[in-house]
Amino acid sequence: MTGGTFVVQPGSLFPALHRLEEAGWLESDWQPSENNRRAKYYEMTRAGRKQLSQETAQWNRIALAMARALET
Repeated sequence: MTGGTFVVQPGSLFPALHRLEEAGWLESDWQPSENNRRAKYYEMTRAGRKQLSQETAQWNRIALAMARALET
């Protein structure tokens, strides 16, 4: 997805997913996987989509400001 630019360690991913779920931004559900094992599937909630939109807008403002600063 990121072309190797970002590598998320397993010890970081699941605690982050848990925090997002506790914040109400994700919901999870246990379902059978493709190989018929139990797997936890996550889905973003309406509140999560709203938060993502806000965070994305903030990130875009920061990235634009940094790009402008680097141009000068």
